[in-house]
Amino acid sequence: MPIGKPKKVAAKPGPPVILETENYLLRSMREEDVSEKYIAWAKDPELMEGLNAPARSVNRTQLKRYIKSFDNRTKYHLGVFTEPGGVHIGFFTIYVDNKFRSAQTNVVIGDRDYWGKGVVLETRAAIIDFLFEVVKVDKVWGTPYERNFPSIFNYKAQGFTCEGVLRKHIVNVKGQRIDQYVFGLLREEWLASRETDE
Repeated sequence: MPIGKPKKVAAKPGPPVILETENYLLRSMREEDVSEKYIAWAKDPELMEGLNAPARSVNRTQLKRYIKSFDNRTKYHLGVFTEPGGVHIGFFTIYVDNKFRSAQTNVVIGDRDYWGKGVVLETRAAIIDFLFEVVKVDKVWGTPYERNFPSIFNYKAQGFTCEGVLRKHIVNVKGQRIDQYVFGLLREEWLASRETDE
């Protein structure tokens, strides 16, 4: 009997995620969520600079394909919607490493009307709870770039520790070498902060 490569069976996507906070609803993005507003965020140079990506034009098909690439098991794409109202104002992407039980998160608040209003702190708290309690990771981390001051501020304000600076680690969209920070939050640190809040 010939022996070939084992057939790779794709895991079925996990169930959609729905998280609620006082002012916002976070849920798995769906293809029908692709709107002109969502498409326009990719064309915003200031917004894209925070992601170290050039402003560019994308179409509905490309964004729908992007949304479908998330499996709600190791990769999550959660939209941030106002509650009430259901206005789409941003999104989180989350990548889970099951081997090391860690999760990397990234956030974009695309709607400028919600900048500086504590959206990230409120919504990421629900995501951190979800990752520690449901997904069962031991650590949540992120890697903002040196000039992404709002992101760095939010990590510090939420109790993340700056674990290091990767000096001149990446090249930004202007061709300049810039530093990248590594922020991490451990399960026990988060639980301790929750007890303090109570």
